[in-house]
Amino acid sequence: MRHLSTRLAACLAIPAAIGLIALSGCGGNDEVTASKLSLSIAEQGKQATFKVPKSVKGGLVDVSLTNKGKIPHQAQLILIKGDHTAQDVLKTVSGNSRKTPDWVRGEGGVGTVPPGKTASSTVQIPAGNYMVADLGPASENGPPAYSTFKANEGDEGDLPDTNATVTAAEVGKDKFKWEGLDGLKAGQNRITFQSKGRDALHHILAIPETAGASAEELRRDLETDNPKTPLDFEKSSDTAVLDGGKSAVTTLDLKPGRYAFLCFLTDRDGGKEHFREGLLATATVK
Repeated sequence: MRHLSTRLAACLAIPAAIGLIALSGCGGNDEVTASKLSLSIAEQGKQATFKVPKSVKGGLVDVSLTNKGKIPHQAQLILIKGDHTAQDVLKTVSGNSRKTPDWVRGEGGVGTVPPGKTASSTVQIPAGNYMVADLGPASENGPPAYSTFKANEGDEGDLPDTNATVTAAEVGKDKFKWEGLDGLKAGQNRITFQSKGRDALHHILAIPETAGASAEELRRDLETDNPKTPLDFEKSSDTAVLDGGKSAVTTLDLKPGRYAFLCFLTDRDGGKEHFREGLLATATVK
């Protein structure tokens, strides 16, 4: 899982993008029915393959991912702007730059799904050409599985209400903090995830602690790649990547216990990972 997070940072800090579309606030708009984007993924030998419709009505969209494989998978939605292609995105992913080009947009999706399970999210996606990519554990040994689809014009509507909102808040230049972690409970948390910062992109990575380390101690361990860091990456829960200025409804599956919440991504122009800039906090989930 550590390498998954590093890959995410490389991929959608592949430079990730700030959504140009301002989102409506949460609150149950009965006049707009969300479109459905049903995805599935399965392995064929060592390579995983998505099953994706050719097109979907954009705007307010319910995204589901059914994992028919034997290992965890995820579905990251990437809006590809201009004349660029999915192959261009893959070239960027394989490069060494920590920057994310303007034409790559992180539009959310579904975080890591265990084998044989289905998970979902609700997102707001503008019309355009999209790539869905598995940036999860299956991508660690080679190029990520991906497919493409087109989103047509649709109605934005409002995101559905949730019992908790977790925000990656911008509190200064290159400074962030988590807000709303105290609203998380043990079990399937259906949350509103708000990603803030004009040039930022964020994800939530919730990792169980195996010892009572402080946030500062964990930060030092992660910066030095300490193999004895008291974090159980294999049992973590995560969200897909969202551009700054966007929100989505998604799920975190949490067991009772103490967690570290962090973001391994960087701003669009590169720089430090966000866990070094404030997005590393500990909280006890009951």
